[in-house]
Amino acid sequence: MDPISPKPSDTQPEDAILSSTVVSHCSTLNEAQIVVSLLASFGIEATIDAENYLRMLGSMVPSYGGVRVQVRSVDAEAATEILNTKPES
Repeated sequence: MDPISPKPSDTQPEDAILSSTVVSHCSTLNEAQIVVSLLASFGIEATIDAENYLRMLGSMVPSYGGVRVQVRSVDAEAATEILNTKPES
């Protein structure tokens, strides 16, 4: 059985759809999971780069460069806008 590949949209090249962009560097895995949940609430699929590896590192995450949250390149602009929006007081 052949795997089903995602169908690229007519307006975006396939490379842009399949490539990912880092939109956030978090200091903890929990913070990254909150960012992923926030983006998901806006319909943007996000992943935590090397999440399982980071679980093994534990306290070494800050020296590793933080926890990186990635989205598809086509969603990067919208994700960045969401993450940079300050909540109203």
